[in-house]
Amino acid sequence: MNEGLTQLSDDLTAVSFVPGTESAADYEALLSRTARLLRVKLTFEARRTPTSAPFVVVAGGTNVGKSTVFNWLVGEAIGSSSPLARHTKAPTVYVPRKELPNIPEGVLLPSYARMTLERPDDAAAEPEGERPVAYFLRLHENPEAAERVLIDSPDIDSTHDRNREVAEDLLFLADQVVFVSTPEKYNDELCVRYLKRAVELQKHLLCVLNKGADADVERDFLQVVVPGLGGEVGTLTLPYVSTGPDPATGDAYREELRQAVFASSIDPGAVRARALEGACVSLGRDLGEITSRLREELSELDRIRAEVDLVLEARRDDYVAFLRGLEFYELDRVFERLMREFRIPVLDSVYDGVRGAFGFLGNNLSRLVSGRQRKNSKQAKLEARAEQDRQKVKELFESARADVMELPYIHAGTMRQAVPGWVAALGGVSVEQGNAEVDAFGRAAEGETERWIEEETRRHVEMLEKHPVARNSLRAMKGFLQIGFGLISAHLTGGLGPWDLLIGTATERATKLMLESAGGHLHYQALRKEFSAKRGEMFLQSLRETVGKQLIDQLPAGVDPARLERLDAAASALTHGSLP
Repeated sequence: MNEGLTQLSDDLTAVSFVPGTESAADYEALLSRTARLLRVKLTFEARRTPTSAPFVVVAGGTNVGKSTVFNWLVGEAIGSSSPLARHTKAPTVYVPRKELPNIPEGVLLPSYARMTLERPDDAAAEPEGERPVAYFLRLHENPEAAERVLIDSPDIDSTHDRNREVAEDLLFLADQVVFVSTPEKYNDELCVRYLKRAVELQKHLLCVLNKGADADVERDFLQVVVPGLGGEVGTLTLPYVSTGPDPATGDAYREELRQAVFASSIDPGAVRARALEGACVSLGRDLGEITSRLREELSELDRIRAEVDLVLEARRDDYVAFLRGLEFYELDRVFERLMREFRIPVLDSVYDGVRGAFGFLGNNLSRLVSGRQRKNSKQAKLEARAEQDRQKVKELFESARADVMELPYIHAGTMRQAVPGWVAALGGVSVEQGNAEVDAFGRAAEGETERWIEEETRRHVEMLEKHPVARNSLRAMKGFLQIGFGLISAHLTGGLGPWDLLIGTATERATKLMLESAGGHLHYQALRKEFSAKRGEMFLQSLRETVGKQLIDQLPAGVDPARLERLDAAASALTHGSLP
C-alpha cells in the first residue's frame, strides 16, 4: 500500500478540532467525511490491479425503483424490489467471481461487515441489535455483467444519519453512478445536490428518469436540471411498468439501459482513472479546508499562550522594579555575617556580653513602663518591609489573574465560544486560596533569600581569604579603633565604665561601612540587580504555576506543526490529482 496514504490516514486519525466552538461540529463532520473518502476510495484503489473491474452504483431517493433498475441491469432478481419506501436496508454487491481476489474482505468498505446474499430479501431485513453496518455479497458468472461490479444502494434521502453515510460511502466508492429518479423527485434539492457531488468527484454519471414522464417533466429534466450539474452527464428515460417488472424482459428499454451502462465505448480503465482523479482532487480540497482551520486554531492558541507569558513577564518586571525601590537589607545581612571574619577574641566577646546586658535591661524597663515588649528597630523595619512585600505580591497575583482571564476573549477569534470553559478555573479562586498562594511564595522567597545570603557571604569570605593581608589589616584596624575609642571615652568621662565598651558597637558599624564602601558603588548595584533578578524569576515561576497554568492546562494543544506540514503537502499533491 502507498506509504503516503498510510501516513495521511494516521495523521487524519490523530487530528481533531477545538471542541465547543461554533463550527466544531461542521469541521468534525468534514474530517470524518475526508477520512472515509480516503479509506473507501483511495486506499482501496491503491490495493487493486490496473485491470480490476469498475464499480457501478445504482443510487437514488426513496421509492424511485433503484432495485428494479439494478435487476434489469443484471437480468435476474438480485435486488429486492417493493412498492414500499426505504425497502433496501443494506447495499448488495454483485461481483463477478473472477473479480473476488481484487476485493478481499476488509479492503472493500473496510468498516462494514461482509455478508453473503442468499436471497433478495436479505438486504431488506432489519438489522438485529447493535450489528455493525454490513453489505451483502453475491458472486456470479453472469456474462451480461462480467466487466462491472454492480451495487444496489439504499436511499440517499434516508432520515437516519448512518444510512446517509452509507449512501455517501458508496458514492465515494463508485466509478460509475446510475442515478435513478422519478417525475416526483427529479428536482428535489437533496437529489440535485447528490448529482452535483457525483460530477465533482468525476464519476461517469447516467441519470435515469424512471416510471415514465410527461413531456414537460422530461424537458425540464433534460434542459434545466442536467445542464445545471456542470458536467458531462448521460440521460435516459424509462417507462412506467405497472405490474411485476421482469428482470430479464426483452423490451427495448432494458437493452437501452444496459447499453448506456455497459457500452463498449465506455473504457473501464479510463472510468476508474477519472474517478480516482476526482476523489484525489476532492480529498485535496477538503484537506486544504481542514488544514486551514487547524492552522487558524493553532495560531490563535499559540497567540494566547504567548500573551499569557507577556502578561506574567510584565508582572515580574513590576515586582523587580518594586524590589529595587526597597532598602537592600539582604546585603546588610551579608555584611553582618562577613563581620564575623573580623572578630577579635575576648574583646568582641566582652562587647557582645555588655551589649546583650544593656539590651536585656532596656527591654525589661520598656515592658515595665509601657506594658509591651520593645521591638528592635531593625527587626521592626524588616517586618514592615516583609508586609509591604506581601501586599505587593498579592496585588500582582490578582492583577495577573484578571489580565489572563481576559486574554482568551481578546485573542480566541473564531474559538471565542469555547473560552468560558477555559477560564472557569481562574474565576473560582477564593480569598483563602489567594492568601495561601501569596504565603507559599513568601516562604519560598525567604528560603531562597537565605540561600543567596549564605552564598554571597561565602563568596565574600573567599575573596578575603585570597587577600590575607587586607583581611588582617582590617581586623587590626578594627581592634585599634575599638580600644582607642574606648580609652578616649573613658578619659573623657573620668573613668572606665560599661558604656565605654559600647564604643565597640559603633566601631563595628563604622568598620562595616568601610567594608561596604570598599566594595564600591558598582559592586553594590550589581549585587542588588542580581538579587532582584533572581527574586523576579522566582516570582515569574510562581505566577506561571498559580495563574498561567490554570489557563494553559485548559487550552487544547492544537495540531502538531510537523503533522500540519505533512497534511499541507498531501493536500497540495491531491489537489493536482496525484497520490501523496
